[in-house]
Amino acid sequence: MEANIFEYLDYRPLIQNLSKSLGISFKSLSSAARMHGSYFSRVMKEAAVFSPEQLYAIGRNLKLNQEEIDYLLLLGEFNNSGDSEHKSFLKTKVTKIQKDKSKLVNKFKDQTTELTQSEVDLYYREAITAKIHMLLTLSKYRENPALICKKVFVNEVKLESELKKLTEMKIIDRSKDQIKVLRNNVHLEEAHPASMQNHINWRLQTINHMSMRGNDPSDYHLSASFSCDEETKNRIKEIFKDFVASAQNEVRTCKGATDVYFIGMDLF
Repeated sequence: MEANIFEYLDYRPLIQNLSKSLGISFKSLSSAARMHGSYFSRVMKEAAVFSPEQLYAIGRNLKLNQEEIDYLLLLGEFNNSGDSEHKSFLKTKVTKIQKDKSKLVNKFKDQTTELTQSEVDLYYREAITAKIHMLLTLSKYRENPALICKKVFVNEVKLESELKKLTEMKIIDRSKDQIKVLRNNVHLEEAHPASMQNHINWRLQTINHMSMRGNDPSDYHLSASFSCDEETKNRIKEIFKDFVASAQNEVRTCKGATDVYFIGMDLF
């Protein structure tokens, strides 16, 4: 979803602002959570609290994904806690999540997540869609899109289908026989249901690429297994996130892009 709920420390303004932006009434939320509207109003005025079950129902009604609902429930536990030590413990967890999100979400400043659910499903169904999208950020492919067929091994019918798809999603504009890229990048949240299929699609692309090109010295591939503890693994994950932000900055400041490349990372 577009709204960044991870900026909130209190679930009340989160619910207030998100329900307003989505056009969902408090009456609808209270009905979803099986409570009287008067009690809902009391909670929003800080005269009462929502139970975890009520917050879960509200989160579902606000169309939050699993990761966002988990965060909403954590805010509920944090806001409702009456023990200072427990509250401090929960605040640490909340702060860590916010820092993790800021590393990837806030540093992708030129990216957008304004696609609808149906558009997300279309965009991430096949890796070829993102490939063609990225190629169109290069002038030679915008000026002569037929070159894309040879580049990514698709026929003209498939290319036209993908161009139509990108046009309908308002990612590109094709008016006056010219192609204009309206959105350079589309970022998919890690917790989004489409994320897993997207990862699978690109891993298959990696296998296909290596099979066709063999050991190309201009590429870089690394596979390794290692032993450590969970804490060390988590630190490595943070290093990966920092690297992604750094790499994105390198891409952003590149003055003369000439080709499209792919990077994939796995830690498990």
